Amino acid sequence: MDNIVAKIFRNKVFNKKKLLEFGFKESENSLIFSAKIFDAQFDLIIIVKEMKTIETKLIDSSSKEAYTLHLLKGANGKFIGNIRNEYEKFLNKVADNCCDDIYFNSIQANRITEWIKQKYNSSPEFLWDKFPRCAVFRNYDTRKWYGLITDIDYSKLDKNQSGQIDVLNIKVDKDDIQSYLKLKGCYPAYHMNKRSWLSVVLDDSVADEALKTLIDRSYIFSQKK
Repeated sequence: MDNIVAKIFRNKVFNKKKLLEFGFKESENSLIFSAKIFDAQFDLIIIVKEMKTIETKLIDSSSKEAYTLHLLKGANGKFIGNIRNEYEKFLNKVADNCCDDIYFNSIQANRITEWIKQKYNSSPEFLWDKFPRCAVFRNYDTRKWYGLITDIDYSKLDKNQSGQIDVLNIKVDKDDIQSYLKLKGCYPAYHMNKRSWLSVVLDDSVADEALKTLIDRSYIFSQKK
């Protein structure tokens, strides 16, 4: 899998129904799609294997040989750049039309993320390559953070617990934070200001409706004063 494909499909899971509707054809344990791109100068072949992995081949239509210059970081020039752009554009189209979003490990984290996207038009931003399951949510207008979801070992919040979990960091009123900390699933913020931020474990200890209320309040802090 090349770096472009890995980046585009990093937080995606393939949906067979959508793939078939898009035009993919079944072949043994794979689904295959072929399209002509760059004014039919190249054939782009996309192979989804067992609904888990994806491979691509870019074939020069005239020579019938594989083309790979668009994958080399050091390869520049207008022609290569245009091919790379069209390659990425088509793969993004496949990702948008044939996949479902899976951002985090826990069901509740993904469920809450979908709600945030719908209400606040905020998609999670994965800013750190070293932490692929850590994402921030920003206010569209002010660009201020009002939430962060990441995966950590439970022991970082509670020494009596262990195992990988998803947590949501949200901003709360300083005067209310002690009352929140008495609730199950709520802890002093991990890696953020503990006087005004709270970590909530996303294992359904806190119901979705209660989480939504907390997120709404955190969003208010991110608005312009």
